[in-house]
Amino acid sequence: MLSVLTVMSMLALEASAFWRLPCRQSLTIERIDPLTHYGKVGEHVHTIHGGNSFSASSTESDLLQSTCTSCAVKQDRSAYWTPVMYFKDASGNFNIVNQTGGMLVYYLPRGDKVKSFPSGFRMIAGDPNLRSFPYPQVEKSLWQASDRTEDALRQKAVGFNCLNYAAPANAALGLREMPDNMANNCVDGLRTEVFFPSCWNGKDVDSENHRDHMRYPSLMDDGTCPKGFETRLVSLFFETIWNVHAFAGQEGEFMFSTGDPTGYGYHGDFMNAWDPVFLQSAIDVCTSPTGLVEACPLFNLQSDSEMQKCTIARTLKEDVFGPLEELPGCNLVESGPERASPGGCSSDDTLADPDAGSGPKTTTSSRTFVKTSTGTSSATSSKTSTATSSSATSTKSAPYGNSGSYDNNGYIHGIIDVAVAEVDDEEPVDPNVVVVTVTHYTTVPGTTVTIHTTPTAVPYAKRHTHNRRGHKNH
Repeated sequence: MLSVLTVMSMLALEASAFWRLPCRQSLTIERIDPLTHYGKVGEHVHTIHGGNSFSASSTESDLLQSTCTSCAVKQDRSAYWTPVMYFKDASGNFNIVNQTGGMLVYYLPRGDKVKSFPSGFRMIAGDPNLRSFPYPQVEKSLWQASDRTEDALRQKAVGFNCLNYAAPANAALGLREMPDNMANNCVDGLRTEVFFPSCWNGKDVDSENHRDHMRYPSLMDDGTCPKGFETRLVSLFFETIWNVHAFAGQEGEFMFSTGDPTGYGYHGDFMNAWDPVFLQSAIDVCTSPTGLVEACPLFNLQSDSEMQKCTIARTLKEDVFGPLEELPGCNLVESGPERASPGGCSSDDTLADPDAGSGPKTTTSSRTFVKTSTGTSSATSSKTSTATSSSATSTKSAPYGNSGSYDNNGYIHGIIDVAVAEVDDEEPVDPNVVVVTVTHYTTVPGTTVTIHTTPTAVPYAKRHTHNRRGHKNH
């Protein structure tokens, strides 16, 4: 029988005063990370949310100059990012898995005298190279000293939730690894979750590994702070739902962009761009138990459509959507239990203009999508070079698993410019077929919008874990 302490802990994310920040739109999806690879090509693909001054070399001062944010609260120009998920199909090709509704960022004022993030603050939660969880699965009331080490708490701060809203809800962070057969069982998606440390050393806004200036409290998401880290900052918790059910019935395997099929290496990055005085006021005032940002009188809010307009041009011109023969960044698929090999390709180098954040480092590829009058579609590789166009008026279609730009007429593969392909003279012309070639050009694209599945009204209090272990889809 679960102890009262454990039950309270399981429900804590919903029971405490907090606010839940929706970030409905990715700024970009690519291999950049100004924390671990400042001004350089990153090791793996991230989905990035927040202020539109984000780049491979952005700092807090850059983010504060953002002209929009892809999150709901206009006063927040912070950046939030995590690795993306891929599905490796039976033929060995990798396809990106779409998010459902973007990201949710919880701001939870846990503990006493909770402070706002100081100017210039950054941190990372999780470790992308982990491939094992060497700790017993026990409730918090039974934790021993070995369960409360910083290494143990860091790993317990990452978890998963196999969602089925027709079944009873369960706690956040209920699974330590991605569940088996989740494409069929997680009918409402797989929710990835990461809780950030909240105990600060009171002096350093960053550290060499972006972790050592912070510690977790004794219960990971609450409790007491260790000696030397007594300053309590507001707690952050990231949630992202991935539409794994779109791959139901297909043979294959899910993994993150790090080449992690276990989930132990999931992680999140945060770069603060709140005004510290305003954030402190929000911590003190925005204490509704509903968690709705609408319940806070301090926030200037924007609609989902406004969030979805806030995007940036991609810096690295490479296909990150798929189908791909290998993961971007040459990341190997490694199940462990040993630590994974570092990612990154030997050809990666510093971006051409890191200060601008959008230098013309390119790889060129294209893919043609054909939509017939019956609505079916197919994808074929194409080397056709066409004149670029700022918009396309043809109807467009693409198989699920890709994410990209779109106009008022529908879907366009990739965050890139679009051109209608010239018809090969040797090919028969079918008047019912529209051919659209999408090419990664060497010029920076114009308007870009990243598609996610349209967010639906979801009862966020529902939390459903799944007790299966493993990660393959059968």
